[in-house]
Amino acid sequence: MRNQNDTNRRRFVACCVCAGCAGLAPGAQPSSRNTKSLKETDDAPETAEAVEKAESKKNADMAYCGIYCGACDLYLNGKKDGKKCRRCTHPGMESKCGIFICAKEKKVANCGLCDSFESCEKLMKHHEEKLYRKAARRACEKIKADGMATTAETLKARWTCKACNRLFPWNNTSGVCPHCGKAVDVLSEKDA
Repeated sequence: MRNQNDTNRRRFVACCVCAGCAGLAPGAQPSSRNTKSLKETDDAPETAEAVEKAESKKNADMAYCGIYCGACDLYLNGKKDGKKCRRCTHPGMESKCGIFICAKEKKVANCGLCDSFESCEKLMKHHEEKLYRKAARRACEKIKADGMATTAETLKARWTCKACNRLFPWNNTSGVCPHCGKAVDVLSEKDA
């Protein structure tokens, strides 16, 4: 035995569909809230700041100092306790790193995009010591020349195993992909 309300609901829906198709009833209209958000999306011009913010969100794998976090062992696998790094460009990240603090204060997505990049003594000192930091300096230079998206894609390709197509840590010193066991190029002077 059918429920009376169920039958009435079906008739109502069928009637609405027929009336809509016949042009007797107006079609569904977006609510004022949806109309407003659609207009803002369609008509709003993109400011340089909005584009840069969107670009930095897409390229969160790049640390402020130029390190490619997307292929860092601390991000991919975490520490011995299993806790993974969120990357320094994560909105909730806090750090005592001088580069991190400076970039946040200047509101730049990467040091390569900063007006003081070429002359920043703090950054030069940061980049001079270890090989991975020299590679980070080169990444900042590429970001300055080519932009974040292009540089991030280049580095992603560099740290992707050719055999299994998965990211491997740039700080991998074994020369073997941890996923498939095939040979990979470790960080070297050619990256710096």
